[in-house]
Amino acid sequence: MNKVLLTAAWVALVAPATALGASGNVDKREYVCMMQDMVLSKPGIPIAHEGKTYYGCCEMCKARIKADPEKYTRAADPVSRRKVDKATAFIYNLNGEAVYFESQANRKLFGENPAKYMKK
Repeated sequence: MNKVLLTAAWVALVAPATALGASGNVDKREYVCMMQDMVLSKPGIPIAHEGKTYYGCCEMCKARIKADPEKYTRAADPVSRRKVDKATAFIYNLNGEAVYFESQANRKLFGENPAKYMKK
């Protein structure tokens, strides 16, 4: 196979997963395991809970959300420190970790200087 075609095929397969590994805004929440707060390289499984859709990486996530919904459906916005619902939150990928926000403005502030808002 031609070296150029082989390289192009490799980039086509690897680039989507690599892009999700980079820090930045996550606009497709199905690429987040909300049980492990982890950004995924492929869409997770939808989990319906109290009329909202959350996402997990595996079938065990369904049991987790049922056993402790408060733990797995809520997160603290690191900018405002308020609780947010993961099903509707704005999400930022920080080196593979999902961080949740109540507004786009908070997500933007965080993205400009994540170290300022992360717990020490």
